[in-house]
Order: sequence, then C-alpha cells, then structure tokens
Amino acid sequence: MAKKPKSVTLFPNAIALTIAGSDPSGGAGLQADLKVFQQLGAYGMSVVTLITVQNTQGVKRLELLDPQLVLDQLEAVLSDIPPSVIKIGALGSAANVTAIAERVSSIDVPLVVDPVMISKHGHSLIDDDAVELYRTKLLRHAYIVTPNRFEAERLTGITLDSQDNVAKAIHDIHKMGARYVLLKLGEENGKSMHVFGDGNSNVGHVVKRLQTQNTHGTGCALSASITARLARGEKIAEVVNRAIEDVWQAIYAGQPLGKGHHPIEFRFIGAS
Repeated sequence: MAKKPKSVTLFPNAIALTIAGSDPSGGAGLQADLKVFQQLGAYGMSVVTLITVQNTQGVKRLELLDPQLVLDQLEAVLSDIPPSVIKIGALGSAANVTAIAERVSSIDVPLVVDPVMISKHGHSLIDDDAVELYRTKLLRHAYIVTPNRFEAERLTGITLDSQDNVAKAIHDIHKMGARYVLLKLGEENGKSMHVFGDGNSNVGHVVKRLQTQNTHGTGCALSASITARLARGEKIAEVVNRAIEDVWQAIYAGQPLGKGHHPIEFRFIGAS
C-alpha cells in the first residue's frame, strides 16, 4: 500500500532559474545549481548555454550553444513557469552575453550574476569582447554580482592588493550598474575572505579556510544559494551570510569523489 509522502519544507513561490553551462560530472555549472535549489526548497529550472567535457581533473572540451537556441530555451521557460529569481552563470561568448543582456532587460525579477570569466586558477574562459559586454550591457541589470578575485580585476583593471583597491573595485562594479557586490577574495592568512558591498558601505565576511581538495563547484554553489534564498524571500544581508555558511558546510562535508578537485557535498547545503 502506498504511503503518504514525508513532510518536507517547500517554498511554493520560490522558483529559481539558472542560465549556465553543463558539467557532466555534476560538480559545477547548472547541475550544481539545480542541486542547491532543490536543497533549499526552491523549484529549479535551467537554460543551457554551453556543453563541457569535464570532470574533477579539468575541462577537456567546450561547445557553445547558438545564442538563438539559448534564447528559445529561455522563452519556453518564461512563457510557462516564470521564475522569481534568475541566476546567470557561464555564458561563454560575446554573442551569448549580448543575447541574454537584451532579454533580461525586460524581466522584472532579481538577477544574480556569477560572471564566469576566469577560473579559480586564473585561466581565462571568455575573450575581451565578452568582458566588455559584461561591463556595459549585463551588469546594469544585476541585483547582485559575485566575482572572484580574478574576475573583479578583469572587470575593473584594478589589482586587488590592498583594502583600498578592493573598495575601489567594488565601487567601480557598482558604477557598472550592479546593486550589490559580493567579492570572493579567496584565501588570506588561513581565512576565506568575502567582501559584501551595498553601495554605501562594505562588510567583510571571514570564515576558517579548510585545507581540503573538496572545492569543485564552490562558486556555483554560492551564487545558487543566494538565488534560492532570494527566491524564498530572505533579505539580502542574511542571504549573503547564510550562502557563505552553506558553502562552508558543503566543503567541510565533501567526499573524495574523483581524482582531482573533489566536488563539495551538496546534500549539506542548508544544513546549518
């Protein structure tokens, strides 16, 4: 005899859409985003921008989808299940940045932009034309943007070697149009550093740096947690705090999957 489903915490109005690339190993990209959305009680949807051949050891091949195909996927979603928050991850080309920037300009929901331009190892993922389009077309629509150190330096041309330069970079990204900025600075003196700016002041967020290889997908998970929590109706300052904690918990609980940088343990998102 069938049993009644167990009670779970759902947020019926929390509908999160990710526009991102695919990672077949499940550690990053839209697969990571959908896992985070699910863990946080949001209904998740995805628009695919590019296909990668990758695993925990690295990316072996990348194929961009045609911008019209990306837009067609987006229209299919928007016309049927309108999202309450949209996350933008890897776009891969100037053409995709342009297409998405033009379309989201008429969508009145918060936009979380994870500007996937440079990997955590400093490798460029898009060309200079696409970066310029982020500056001039896409970031003006962002509710919050979550660059890592390398991406912030590329967006602003400022070397982040001092607190003053960090503050100036955040200020310059605000001038590009983003309402909020969460800058991921990485490791400093054994701590993992983030700086959140709201246009008036900047607040540092410091957590203990875990010495582990369980780091694949951290950037995707952070912006996905922000997306899902905004969709749940949480306030931005608390969203940032809790998203950073979500990722820390997932890193801490990571399992040694794969032969490279192991994926974080997504099933611990929201556990704190």
